[in-house]
Amino acid sequence: MGYGDELMVTGAAKRLQQTDPRKVRLDYGKQFWSEVFDHNPRLAHSADKQVQMYRPRVNGLRPYCSKKTDARWYWNSFSPPVGELYFQPDELAFAAKFKPDIIIEPNNKARASPNKDWGWSKWIRLVEILRREGLNPVQIGPEGTRLIPGVGFIQTKSFRWGCAVLARARACIVPEGGLHHAAAAVGVPAVVIYGGFISPAQTGYAAQRSIFTGGEPCGSRLPCPHCARAMMDIMPEAVLHDLRRVLAPAAEGCEGEWKGIGDTAMMKDRKES
Repeated sequence: MGYGDELMVTGAAKRLQQTDPRKVRLDYGKQFWSEVFDHNPRLAHSADKQVQMYRPRVNGLRPYCSKKTDARWYWNSFSPPVGELYFQPDELAFAAKFKPDIIIEPNNKARASPNKDWGWSKWIRLVEILRREGLNPVQIGPEGTRLIPGVGFIQTKSFRWGCAVLARARACIVPEGGLHHAAAAVGVPAVVIYGGFISPAQTGYAAQRSIFTGGEPCGSRLPCPHCARAMMDIMPEAVLHDLRRVLAPAAEGCEGEWKGIGDTAMMKDRKES
């Protein structure tokens, strides 16, 4: 489980309360609480009696998974609910010190599939292109975060504090994962790098620009040549193209679009030109 999955749980709780106003008690089959849930008035605590139940995991599986093996995940089509974060005064006061331009996240969480890694050299190239465009890329994260050389850094003590800063950014460029779900929750325009491991048909949001080049998402839990090729096909120039679209006023007309395999040839052409 990760922050992105838990943010989707908060979105599911919001959906449930649209038809049933009772608070939502989460049943994970064990005692569990995430910082993402903190201060959420929709979620029940032990003292709450009149509640409705929600199981975020059925048979131990996330709602966009049909099954898993040691070698791979098998995906369902799924429309993730937009999550919610209820920030506290100290979190908002910290974030108010900053007004980031473009937040980037070149790192994946420690236990993420290796097939979600776009590649450090691609991120370095993207930073060069952003700066040439007059944009200022910034990273957020805890002490010890691996940084692109020369990129601005805002040190945050928790995921929630990072999300409060993210909420003040113009836009973000992130891999599929916790921060792309957070961007949806706080309403920040996002370009999301998918590759070929999982697709927007599982975890995508209509208002985001999602770059997926893998054909059928493979879900491999092991290093995968198909996913490596899919990431190679995503060029920094293509990411900039989508960033321009989410930053431009005309981007409102682009909502609901996401790149499919048909765009792979365009990306290769850019690489070869």
